Amino acid sequence: MKNQVLRTMRGRKGFTLIELLVVIAIIAVLIGLLVPAVQKVRDSAARSQCQNNLKQIGIALHGYHDVKKFFPNNARPSATSTVRERWVVKILPYLEQANLFKNYDNTQNWDAPVNLAYTSLPLPIFVCPSSPNPDRLDTNPDVVGGWASSKEIVSIGDYGALYGVHNTFVANNPAVTLSTNLEGILTKSGTVAIADVTDGTSNTIFVAESGGRPFLYRNGVKVNSNYKAAGVNGGGWCRPASDLWLIGTSKGGTAVGGPVTVNANNGFDHGGSYPLAVGTPALGPDPSGAIYAFHSGGANILLSDGSVRFLDEQIAPGTIAALVTRAGGETIPRY
Repeated sequence: MKNQVLRTMRGRKGFTLIELLVVIAIIAVLIGLLVPAVQKVRDSAARSQCQNNLKQIGIALHGYHDVKKFFPNNARPSATSTVRERWVVKILPYLEQANLFKNYDNTQNWDAPVNLAYTSLPLPIFVCPSSPNPDRLDTNPDVVGGWASSKEIVSIGDYGALYGVHNTFVANNPAVTLSTNLEGILTKSGTVAIADVTDGTSNTIFVAESGGRPFLYRNGVKVNSNYKAAGVNGGGWCRPASDLWLIGTSKGGTAVGGPVTVNANNGFDHGGSYPLAVGTPALGPDPSGAIYAFHSGGANILLSDGSVRFLDEQIAPGTIAALVTRAGGETIPRY
């Protein structure tokens, strides 16, 4: 009798196979429920940090405007031997980067050795935490041999200002009725003040996300790991080529001038050639980037009044064209 009791007690110390399988199944279900929730929290936090980056950039832009009485522009002359300076460099003192600005030589191009000592450094406020590989580098294709001969030299940024609506977008989208006044806030020469934004600063985009560059992405997929063979012209935080034209694309992100403007691609493939035969007229040395984010459903934008909005990737062509122009005279519907 004693031996039988001992055997019974020993038998009750472990799980049966069925009990073990039930426990494993319960744990698997709990993990399955937990992982998406954790991922959602991460995505939300990254999106919030991205929005905060843009808010700080907006404050800096208005700080610059308060002093200069106009917004910063790009020095982007067509002659390659002249100095090119992006608006980002000009607002560095308003982003708590006064030392970087003080050491930057604006009498020389951004890729001059004296400037590369600083432009090769990351500028965290210009990097969206959702974008992959934040340590990636961009190059300068404006060298003998183009991209094939260029070197990875400059740190990247995930935001670009809007030059305006490209003729290619207007020609391919009947809903866009603009024929003149296609300009955005960013210019290559001259200055734009708040008074020049007659569409209203709360109705005009200044900066938008354009993540992942210089690598080319279409609908969340990297097209080529070698961006010098297939990539986007733009990415470096100090390169004027890192800003944007509103050109539009197809749903698949390959056609030029289609109705889709957000998250179908982060730009158009340079195909290893420079200048760029993209759009009508061709972009030449201009940027080939597009509005693109690694957030689900859309991308963050900075309006000219300093506010930040989330732009739905299903936005209509006519609506986004109206948001990009500064003096188009359009009535902007809810977006």
